[in-house]
Amino acid sequence: MKRKIFLDLLLAVLTGLLVLCFQQDEQRNSISQLNRNGLSENSLQINQHKKMAVEPLIKSLAASKLTNFQIQFIAKDNPNFSYVYAKGKTNENLPVLSGRTFNTNDYQSEVPFVVLGKNQIENTYQPQSQMYYQYQQQYLAVIGTVGTAQTSAINDHTFISLSPEQPDQNLLTSSFRIVYDPVTLNTAHTKQILKMFQASTATRLIDSSTVKRERQGWFERSGILLTQVILIFTFMVIITWALVYLILVSGRRFQLGGFLRDQLTLKLIGEIALNVLLSTIAGLLVGWQVFQVSHLPIIAGLVGIFDALTIIISYLYMTNSRHYAKLKKAARILYQEQKQE
Repeated sequence: MKRKIFLDLLLAVLTGLLVLCFQQDEQRNSISQLNRNGLSENSLQINQHKKMAVEPLIKSLAASKLTNFQIQFIAKDNPNFSYVYAKGKTNENLPVLSGRTFNTNDYQSEVPFVVLGKNQIENTYQPQSQMYYQYQQQYLAVIGTVGTAQTSAINDHTFISLSPEQPDQNLLTSSFRIVYDPVTLNTAHTKQILKMFQASTATRLIDSSTVKRERQGWFERSGILLTQVILIFTFMVIITWALVYLILVSGRRFQLGGFLRDQLTLKLIGEIALNVLLSTIAGLLVGWQVFQVSHLPIIAGLVGIFDALTIIISYLYMTNSRHYAKLKKAARILYQEQKQE
């Protein structure tokens, strides 16, 4: 009994480690982007632009044929603060904790909205259900919070939406680092942006090695995860095999009572399924709560396949196991004795 409990705990721990491996993979692949406010590897910093008012620039961008981009105006005196304008599709991939991020309607609204990093929530005002963020004598509605369990700049960031319909806020480009993030890089579109901002050059926000790493395929980016998953499932198979063996061996000491030959398989399969399912589900739930991964359905699918295969293979194994044969013989003898009585 103690050995079975020990194996159950090991199986639960390994399932939790599987969740941890996925969390670490997410961190490796996303933390760089989160540390630059969710801007993609396509991002270009607009350099040597002239001092201009932001309001007419936003109206020009809205009226232009340019689409599928976002522009962030990042405060020079506070890198954790950005004004954001976007049009069409974007590369934005922020981890939303509650609410939502900006959408097309927000970029056409007469009032600005706010998305906050989770560490900024303490600076909000919430009289009822709606949360507000005070900025320049205004209370702006917070529509969402973002963040990650890891240490990341995104947890401390404040995003405020811009729109051509908003009144002039007396914002000047000289107060900001301006980053243009198109879904797809296009030389002609970049030249048009430079012309609008009266800027001389645009340089990549990140270095070429980071760009190369972030553009790698899943296998190249997640090769470490794949190796970890294979190793963990190998250990899970070994432990599950030991657990099944113990259950079959302990079956020789069952108090069979009136339990007939055709019920024997169900009894053993039921005990195996109970041990495996409880262990893996417990490990999965604890891992999910502790590590907060976003790929839970994938992990649950892998664990579910493992559990199903374990039960099927256990059934096939039992039909050829010497311990199972002895149990069947014991059940047959008991059944014959009961008939004679």
